Amino acid sequence: MASLAAPAMAQPHSVQGVKADDVLNIREDIHHTRDVSGSPVVGTIPPDADDVMVTGVSVDIGGATWREVAYNGTVGWVNARYLKPTSTMLQAPEALKCSGTEPFWSITIDEAGSTYNSPEQETPLTLDYLRFVPGLGRTDLWGHYLVSPDGITPLTVIVRHTEACTDGMSDLNFDYEAILLGLSPDGAPAYGCCSMTP
Repeated sequence: MASLAAPAMAQPHSVQGVKADDVLNIREDIHHTRDVSGSPVVGTIPPDADDVMVTGVSVDIGGATWREVAYNGTVGWVNARYLKPTSTMLQAPEALKCSGTEPFWSITIDEAGSTYNSPEQETPLTLDYLRFVPGLGRTDLWGHYLVSPDGITPLTVIVRHTEACTDGMSDLNFDYEAILLGLSPDGAPAYGCCSMTP
């Protein structure tokens, strides 16, 4: 089956509030350690950067929100107060990783190679990316349509930008929520959260 191109990468963010002679530190593993000063600095972002990719995962530590970012090949965490979207126009992410906990499932959505996985499976199920459809009259809602190469297992993932999704298993917050259709023979939807793939 021919696949259609996925949407463009989600909007980048700019650095704000950092002095011209300073940098914004990217810290490692802060979502696990919860220790800002003890988390190693794994990279820096210049004060005039306008191409910082926010993955859509955040965590609150000591009253501050920390966001996972990708910048020049480095993935880590920065204080959200130093970031702002470069545009007010919300764009759909190019690649997502989504997962749910009841039942446990995970799916990567990417034109270059999508997969579905669950504890009941020995190996991930490879999926062909069929198409992307934006929501009717909404800029925060998208449908991703996928199918197994043999055409037997079609899956639909409805993704919505909410900045308020929690997985119930961690203290992480996710910008995107997902409804997975096609998992259950009776059509029951499964709920989960998504972040962008760095």
